[in-house]
Amino acid sequence: MTEVERVQNIMRDVNSSKDAVKKLKYDPSTRTLRPASCYDDPDCVKPVTHQDMNLYMNLCAAPEACITISGSFIEQACSRGATYHALFSSKDNGTVFTLLQASKVETTVNGSLIFVKNLDDADVSVVGCDTDSVRVLVQKDRISDLRVKGYINKNGKWQQARVNIVPVKQQLFSRFAGILETNVLSEKHVLIAGLGSGGSAIAVRLAQSGIMNFTGIDHDRFEVGNIARHAAGISDVGRLKINIVRDLIHEKNPYATVKGVAERISWDNIETFRELVKQVDLVICATDNRISKRIMNRLCIEENKVLIVAGAFRRAYGGQVLRVRPGKSLCFQCFLDSLPQQAQDQEITSIEQSEGLAYTDRPVPIEPGLSNDIAPINQMVVKLAIQELLKGTDTTLKSLDEDLTADLYLWLNRRESQTGYEDLEPLEYNVDGITVMRWYGIDISKNPACPECGNFLAELSKRANVTVTKENAEEFTCL
Repeated sequence: MTEVERVQNIMRDVNSSKDAVKKLKYDPSTRTLRPASCYDDPDCVKPVTHQDMNLYMNLCAAPEACITISGSFIEQACSRGATYHALFSSKDNGTVFTLLQASKVETTVNGSLIFVKNLDDADVSVVGCDTDSVRVLVQKDRISDLRVKGYINKNGKWQQARVNIVPVKQQLFSRFAGILETNVLSEKHVLIAGLGSGGSAIAVRLAQSGIMNFTGIDHDRFEVGNIARHAAGISDVGRLKINIVRDLIHEKNPYATVKGVAERISWDNIETFRELVKQVDLVICATDNRISKRIMNRLCIEENKVLIVAGAFRRAYGGQVLRVRPGKSLCFQCFLDSLPQQAQDQEITSIEQSEGLAYTDRPVPIEPGLSNDIAPINQMVVKLAIQELLKGTDTTLKSLDEDLTADLYLWLNRRESQTGYEDLEPLEYNVDGITVMRWYGIDISKNPACPECGNFLAELSKRANVTVTKENAEEFTCL
């Protein structure tokens, strides 16, 4: 056997944890290796070449087990006793384990955080729970600098694994520095009605922006047909959408508070939703039916809360976003009365919605648009929401207040046939007029006779030239 072959065999043995007497020591000053058992024998010296190191790296290419834990979670667990049992998220064939939040995730394994007096003397095999797959030993008197050792159970044997201690909360929001000079968004509370393809994406993006408090409303369950456009995937089929979105938010921000309400929005339970609207700073309505939008519109006007309503046209060839500022702008009812044709042009995404709009002589087909086509609408909702929540705060986003002055916005994805937009000039190099792939702010005033936000009876009295009251209003509604 040559000297090179002998050293290569030693490397293989070390990598497979065989025969400790063949451990190698490396001298960085001379770039040489020699077995530890004959370290004083100069004849054992073997120069290390780049070919040797390449061979060693290839031998060590097997994935290294890794445990990642939130530092603040360890500190909280320490106050609860000597051993804290937790559910670690397990991924990548049992080589990656994470414990970054207290809530249960779908793929979990049992584990324990064990607080010991002396980390070096602790025996991992005799502590924790019998069902553990992961054990993390923490030296109790070193909580401040978190001295830990991690182990995973492989075929009944405990193997040490690398442990990453992550300051989750600090790193999670560090990217906002210089953009949001304050944590004002973390104190805000947003209500999102409708957690489908629009509401789910909006919720996730707001969570990524630093919103900490959410209330979600949706009575529906996730179906296979939703997968193409929803933020969730096939593993969520059958679950309530409020539970799915709660988990999606916590994946982005484990510190967020999420309240879910699995009730259908109707006139019968309007007072239930009134109490929810009172508790929040902003309401977003991303439902796919007009009744729920009208209900949320009325509640926000009466409770003086800003409402953002999102909607896509049929097959998502475009869409609109309406911002309702009570007492200052048009409301959703104004929009319905002023632009009835545009209000009627809506995307049909469900059987329930299709049946609600069906004609007596023919059904209305379910024709949802592409996920990519509703993404700009979701993004505009998030933009407007953040600007509303930051009103009165000095941030680098403040200049957008001068850009986003309109309350109704129009977006077009394509020049759809049999619409008022089919004859638009192609985008090409066009910088004038209306084209596809652009947002347009629409200047439209509130309706003074709006039955929701205006003085309907006073305006009706002017037209009828008599005093109209609630009691005799029906006699003059045709005017």
